Amino acid sequence: MNRLSILAALTAAFLLVPPSQGLAQDGDSDEGSIVPTRAPADKNAVKVRNKFFIKSKRLEITPQIGIVTNNPLNDEVTFGAALTYHFNERFGLEFNGSYAALGGANNTKNLSTAVLSLLPPQERLESIDPAALLTLSAVWTPMYGKINPFGMAVINLDFFFLAGLGYGNEFVEMLSCPDCARGNPAVEVANAFDSPMGQINHLFMLNFGFGVNVFISKWFSFKVDMRVLLTYDQVLNFDDDTAREANRNLASPQGGNPLLNRISCHTDDNAVCKADFPSTFIINIGGSFWVPGDGAVRAKSKPF
Repeated sequence: MNRLSILAALTAAFLLVPPSQGLAQDGDSDEGSIVPTRAPADKNAVKVRNKFFIKSKRLEITPQIGIVTNNPLNDEVTFGAALTYHFNERFGLEFNGSYAALGGANNTKNLSTAVLSLLPPQERLESIDPAALLTLSAVWTPMYGKINPFGMAVINLDFFFLAGLGYGNEFVEMLSCPDCARGNPAVEVANAFDSPMGQINHLFMLNFGFGVNVFISKWFSFKVDMRVLLTYDQVLNFDDDTAREANRNLASPQGGNPLLNRISCHTDDNAVCKADFPSTFIINIGGSFWVPGDGAVRAKSKPF
């Protein structure tokens, strides 16, 4: 038998051996024996064992502070709290309420002053300040994990996503700077109709977000989330000459045009308006307290 025939025979023998088995030679016998060399497929994947923190059937109470990051004219900070009931380790229901602490002319950014300094003294600049924010959201926690940075300590955490509906109101302020031309950048809020702070706009919102819980103990966690509040509103249309002229001819209850803003689209049938989809982006930081205690919950739960 030549070398080519021997090579062909060896190749055929190798290909005919099942992939899950290999050929092993018994040292005490001349006959070969077939032994398994691969572990069988695991139909029940091993889950996280010795889980440090259990969320199922617990209420999460979270005082928090938030920062509105996408308001171009105003700085804004919110204070509030979230209540989340976790039906199991994956799903929960959150009620979140907060209120913006800043308002009026005290929180205007430098951009507001810069724009007002370019306008005639009688002109007004519309500014939006969020006020009360209320949301009801479903919470999904798909991942629980442990990390051990630099071998120093094991950190237990989970990531969550949320989506829901909400209500928000906001102050529609009309800013002015009568002395900007004389070098005094003192911004004032015009007495817009019936409120010295501005007019209140009521909005329906969609709430989307994600975040992380870092478990410090079995009853407390550090929480950070980022969420976007999307809404629909009507604003005055100044895109073309016809709409611009029609809106400039609108008369406010105080007998002048400088206080015209988006509220006119809700109160004046003669206003020419267009659809707008404003959003509010908030970063919340807080600490969560969990009740009932870990021992009571763990006693009723299946071991992890």
